[in-house]
Amino acid sequence: MFCALSGEAPEDPVVSKVSGSIFEKRLILKYIAENGRDPVNGEDLTVDDLLTIKLSNKFIKPRPPAASSIPNLLQTLQNEWDAVMLETYQLKQQYHKSRQELSNALYENDAAKRVIARLLQERDEARAALASVNTTYTASAPSGGDSMDIDQAVPEGQFAELAVAFRKLDTHSSALSSLRRKRKPAASWVVKDQVRTLAQIANVTVAKATSVTALDVLAHTIAGEKRELLLTGESKGKVNILDRKDGVKSIASVTAHKSGINDVLWRAGEGDELSFLTASVDKFVKCWSVERSEGAGVRIGKAKYTVRTHGGPVTALTLHPTGDYFVSASLDATWALHDVHSGQTLMRSTPVGSGYTAASIHPDGLLVGLGRADSLVTLWDIKSQTSVGQFEGHQGAITSISFSENGYYLATCASGEPIVKIWDLRKLTCFKTIEIDGVASDAGVSNVRFDYSGQFLAATCGSQLRVYNVKPWEQLCSVTEHSDIITDFQFGPDAMYVVTSGSKGSVIVDGVASD
Repeated sequence: MFCALSGEAPEDPVVSKVSGSIFEKRLILKYIAENGRDPVNGEDLTVDDLLTIKLSNKFIKPRPPAASSIPNLLQTLQNEWDAVMLETYQLKQQYHKSRQELSNALYENDAAKRVIARLLQERDEARAALASVNTTYTASAPSGGDSMDIDQAVPEGQFAELAVAFRKLDTHSSALSSLRRKRKPAASWVVKDQVRTLAQIANVTVAKATSVTALDVLAHTIAGEKRELLLTGESKGKVNILDRKDGVKSIASVTAHKSGINDVLWRAGEGDELSFLTASVDKFVKCWSVERSEGAGVRIGKAKYTVRTHGGPVTALTLHPTGDYFVSASLDATWALHDVHSGQTLMRSTPVGSGYTAASIHPDGLLVGLGRADSLVTLWDIKSQTSVGQFEGHQGAITSISFSENGYYLATCASGEPIVKIWDLRKLTCFKTIEIDGVASDAGVSNVRFDYSGQFLAATCGSQLRVYNVKPWEQLCSVTEHSDIITDFQFGPDAMYVVTSGSKGSVIVDGVASD
């Protein structure tokens, strides 16, 4: 297809309606402007008589005769190759520039989403904190002739303190959750073959004609010396500190309450700072400082503060993993979160169901497990004060609950039945029931506890202590030295020994056999 005027392939071809010939548009337009006729047949021709031909592919102009020789062809190919290379280089530059711009845009978009998500989370936390505080302080005070009055006024700065507490709980939970998955038992931790050799290494009567109702163990450095201290609470309100050094002997005591003590809890601060909490039938929780005396001795100072939040006997105390807060549970069917330093109640739940008889905080620090007198075990979100799980299966009042350090298992026991139930928190189901043989069918399990490594589980039933290996759930040993009912027990450091307390005032230490 060639132009009727130039004889060359047209770049912008048009066809004449008059003669049907093809022309180069720019040439025929000049011809019409000068002559006004069709150059082929001489008839009148106007611009309106031209039709543009649309081609799918542009025609390539034939090379001039000079380009027909081999050297000229090579030169032409070289020029075209150079042009292609230059164009390719420019395209690569544009491609890399576009990729950088896209990367920056994606990064900015992701950062913006993260900021928005954090702001939304902080907004939701603030709303939850506000709702929790409003719920806590608008709850009506317990009724009854012997119930205490609870101050419902919100102290100045309460909301800010609660928000700080929630942020600390979140931060600590994330760190603990990450650390817990990587943590392995220390090389000094007891192994199951050693547990099989548990035998009595100390036996002391702490209280005569009264029961030791609560027990706690702490390894702490005092005056540069590492000490292992036992803390006991009695049914007549007295507290004793016992030292494991050179046997078990009492080194300090105080009458902490006028009524019986239900729970005691050590709290170690920075350096030599040491204190403990006591929960009593008299509805109070008290914090006591432990001060150094002459030499490496200690003495119990005055009560640092008294918590008057509950309207019924306080049955359980559990320390938060941060060490800055603790939870108390009461038979008035409420639980509360407190600042361990000041004793200030940051929030208290409204009464729900039956009274609480046991409590334990999950290792990650965001959940608290509570056992009730009506045989139920409930899981609560500490920040929102909402129930997130419930376990049914026991027949009597829950006497003890314990979370494994792996964060997946919860052990529970109840009065009137010689069994321990193990629950999977991921499925909220009971996957193992340990039956304690050799005891009366109506004998209740008074206490159950995992060791810190999560490898062993111990339970007390009547005057016996049983220790089990976790996962195989096989019994490793049975300790039967008590002549009375075991009221409480604790693992010692590295689980190298177990301390038990009895209903007749005795404290017995059973340790592994030494090499």
